[in-house]
Amino acid sequence: MLIALGALLLRLYYVHTAIVDHPIHGDAVQYYAYAWNLVHHGVFSGALPDATTISPDSFRDPGYPVFLATVLGTSSPDTFVDRVTGMQCLLSATTVWIYAVLARRWIGFPAAIGASVLLAIWPHTITLADYVLSETLLGFLVAIALVLADQAWRRGGTWRPLAAGLGFALAGLTNAVMAPFGPILAAVMLWRVRSQRRLWMLVLLAAIVPLAAWSLRAMAVSGTGESAGDRVKMNLVQGSWPEYHAAYLFSEENANAAAIMKTIDVEYRLLRSDTPAGMGRIVDRLGREPVRYIGWYLSKPLELWGWDIGIGAGDIYVYPTYRSPLLMQPLLAGVVGALYFLSPFILLLAATGAVMAVGSPGRDAPGMRLAAGLALWVTVVYGVLQSDARYSTPFRGLEMMLAVFAVNVVTTRLYHRKRLQNGRNAS
Repeated sequence: MLIALGALLLRLYYVHTAIVDHPIHGDAVQYYAYAWNLVHHGVFSGALPDATTISPDSFRDPGYPVFLATVLGTSSPDTFVDRVTGMQCLLSATTVWIYAVLARRWIGFPAAIGASVLLAIWPHTITLADYVLSETLLGFLVAIALVLADQAWRRGGTWRPLAAGLGFALAGLTNAVMAPFGPILAAVMLWRVRSQRRLWMLVLLAAIVPLAAWSLRAMAVSGTGESAGDRVKMNLVQGSWPEYHAAYLFSEENANAAAIMKTIDVEYRLLRSDTPAGMGRIVDRLGREPVRYIGWYLSKPLELWGWDIGIGAGDIYVYPTYRSPLLMQPLLAGVVGALYFLSPFILLLAATGAVMAVGSPGRDAPGMRLAAGLALWVTVVYGVLQSDARYSTPFRGLEMMLAVFAVNVVTTRLYHRKRLQNGRNAS
């Protein structure tokens, strides 16, 4: 609780000190438009507020726009951003607390301290709370889903598994990358744990129903605009181009970058209008330089779990940000510099922890197997689509838990080995 309180104070200090240049631009424009149309027209639409026609669509997932609509409905436009970032500071700090609880249950008290401190001071989780973007809300919902799933398999009942399934559904409705994970988890557990079939059937039901309802709504409004499926196709095309990040950043200044962006858009339009032809064009391009593209896809997990935000201002910032205390305050700048140096080693420890969790025998570390499975799922999906350090921010708690889990396993084994050796020497 004290670490979570420290995380809250740190985030509030950051958002009240840093200045984001034009906070409503980029993806935030679309999120704001959806929230505005929900509040003022009762329609889920990405049409800009001054549009003459407000047509429903399903291009964006509904979770974050609904969250913004609840804030917008009770605030003036002048205070909207401040209220959103304040709420996100609270959500981010609560996420730190939830991962501390999970780490204590799944690994132990020292691990809970280590994981929660790392998550509390991790720069990306601080800076993302100051943007009108969905990552902070998604991270909170993922943590909620995990702790509810833990409660369900520990204590059973009816409402706990239903709540766990609903938690995964809400995360999926905030970011479609999470949508299949809850049902897949429930289906696997139904197959493997026959003694808890009723429990996991309830999780499966609660995870599927909200997603199915949203899918039916999306089918009903198909043809009125770009859909969620179109957004997947867009990310698939963009993620297949190693040059995309650089071309995106310099398309207004460099003719070659602008030409690459135009080619990417042509591929997306073809994939959207004629999926087989679009896929054929992508496969043909990849086939002309197989070694290069294999290397690119193998490197994408490092893009995802790395440090620099590629689609944005760079480093730990999505939008241009001035007077950042993470740069100007000496102590915080020193912490950020240390974490930048340690980040590859933390990632390596997390990967080691994931392997250890998956390979643990019997009933050892079931929670950590869940954490490893979710981290692997995110890595694979974003590896196929578009990878960026921004997108891993909601899942950094998993990385910290897996890293401290690896340290815990190694130190525990060394301790037991030393005790065994001392016992042999004494005998």
